[in-house]
Amino acid sequence: MLIQDIFSFGEVTLVNEGRGAKSTKFRGVFSEAERPNGNKRIYGRRLLEREVKKLQKQIGDRRLLGELDHPSDEIVHLGNVSHVITKLYMQGNHVMGEGEVLNTPSGKVLTELLRAGVKLGISSRGTGSVDLGEGGANYVVGENYNMITFDMVSEPSSQDAFPGVTESKQLQEARQPIVEELSHLHNDRLYITALKRRLGKI
Repeated sequence: MLIQDIFSFGEVTLVNEGRGAKSTKFRGVFSEAERPNGNKRIYGRRLLEREVKKLQKQIGDRRLLGELDHPSDEIVHLGNVSHVITKLYMQGNHVMGEGEVLNTPSGKVLTELLRAGVKLGISSRGTGSVDLGEGGANYVVGENYNMITFDMVSEPSSQDAFPGVTESKQLQEARQPIVEELSHLHNDRLYITALKRRLGKI
């Protein structure tokens, strides 16, 4: 299963290397372990450490490429590549990273967005499985997880599933947990598995 998770890039730092620097470089938090993210997924620290270590060879060869916007599969499409990841390392439970924007069509768009201070998200992309954690509130990413790369994406300002509909605050609050759960299960294609598990407990 394709697993994509967006992390806020609000604290991204643009790196300038001299007045004649031709490329735009950035650094920031790329991922986080041992804490539920916006998709209610939890990555183990040892799991992320393993994957970061595995990617060092590609980083050294400048082959860890990322795209602009969400791809629909695990393949890195060269026609949409916008940046190359130049550094990945663990700092506590955080995966810290650095990257260089490439002079490609997508890279030029990314450069302008970053220089304009547009708030972006960095999306980890990988394949693997997830299981319901204890209590059924979150999902734990399995040991078969394979980290592929990190892409640059726009960060939605709202996740309201019913835009344009005016409702009372009480109704919104009552419905929100249901909407979030259904949206999560649908996006991850796990609704059948979760339904079977819940029926099995009845």
